[in-house]
This record gives sequence, structure tokens and C-alpha cells, in this order.
Amino acid sequence: VPPTEGPIGSTTSYVEDTPEPPLHDFHCSRLLDLVFLLDGSSKLSEDEFKVLKVFVVGMMEHLHISQKRIRVAVVEYHDGSHAYIELKDRKRPSELRRITSQVKYAGSEVASTSEVLKYTLFQIFGKIDRPEASRIALLLMASQEPPRLARNLVRYVQGLKKKKVIVIPVGIGPHASLKQIHLIEKQAPENKAFVLSGVDELEQRRDEIINYLCDLAPEAPAPTQHPPVAQVTVGSELLG
Repeated sequence: VPPTEGPIGSTTSYVEDTPEPPLHDFHCSRLLDLVFLLDGSSKLSEDEFKVLKVFVVGMMEHLHISQKRIRVAVVEYHDGSHAYIELKDRKRPSELRRITSQVKYAGSEVASTSEVLKYTLFQIFGKIDRPEASRIALLLMASQEPPRLARNLVRYVQGLKKKKVIVIPVGIGPHASLKQIHLIEKQAPENKAFVLSGVDELEQRRDEIINYLCDLAPEAPAPTQHPPVAQVTVGSELLG
């Protein structure tokens, strides 16, 4: 049982009045619920899967993670789905990154995109508890699910669209299904696809992907303790 599925005790919970800031100057600090969906098939070798995890951890370092800004979830999918981190988990960003780095390599024959999107629709976003935030599923795909499993794919992507969940497919390597990627992309204008030649390209495309996600999310409201400053700033811009 992964640590996130046990009861949350005093050791795993922390007070967000003194949150850990992002580790880099370039970071996203919007209102966003972001779900990382990791392909657990054998189309990625164990070493390639490690590179995929490093990419996800690296993305997290550039996000302002907290229950008030960016909440993250991490799910590995194969013939089923296994959540390692849930959106509501109150853990330090450093702890979330540690858990992500320890996601186990499944190396399964199949990684069902339809199953993980169904899981995202009903388990992760079954109840929308944060309507003010954008909702994005980053679907990291390195394989092609069999046609018999893929027949409900569009239904789940459409269901996510109704709940205002954007699905961003990232195709990795030669075995990713371009047909499925383009099918997902066609369902909504925001469902932009990124197609990479392999895991080695993840690092160089990371900032581009972060920028795209961040632009889809609303700004966090300004702190309420300094309203006069905000009014003066807006006023001077209008006068100028």
C-alpha cells in the first residue's frame, strides 16, 4: 500500500500558513487542479520510466503547490489505475515529489487510456470541490491500448469536457498512438497535444508544457490586506 493510501497522521499533514515555495524563479502560481497520468506499460523500459518520473518531479518543482493554489494528483495506469497522490492530500511539496519519485514501474502489457480517463472522470473529478480552479489531466502516453478497450475513449473525454476538465495528451516515443492522441485533441480546443520522439525530449519541452498549462488557469486572487495599493495601480493604468 503506498503511503498516500494510509490514514493521514500528524507526520504527513502540515500547516500551509508557512508553505514551501516553488524551487525556481520560473514557476506557475495559478488556481489549478493538475493530474499527472503516467503510462505504466512495458513500452517504456524501467530506465525510461525513471526519466518520466524525473520529468514529473521537475514539473512539480516549478509549481506553487498548495491546497489554495495548485493541487496535484499522480496516477499510474496499466490495465487499471493506481493513485499515488490525490488532490486533497495535505502534504509538503517536497513529500509529494518524494512519493512521485518512488512510483513503482509496472511494465504491464497494456496501459488503458480509456480506463485512466474513466478513473479521472469518476474518482478524481467525480465531485468538483473547487469550482474556481482550472482542471487539467496531463496524459503521458507511450503505448496504444487495444481497440476493444478504446471504444469508450471519446465518451470519457466528452464526460471530462462537460466537467471542464482539459485533457492534454503527451505522446512519448514510437509506440504512442497518434490516432488516439488526435482523437483526444479533436474533442476540445484546449486539448492541445504534445508529441515527443522519446523520454529524452521531455526535459527540453517541460517549460513549454508548463507555460501552456499555466495560461489555461486563472490568476489567484490578490491578498485582501492591501486593497488600496491594488486600486491605485489599476487607477493609474486607466488614467495612463
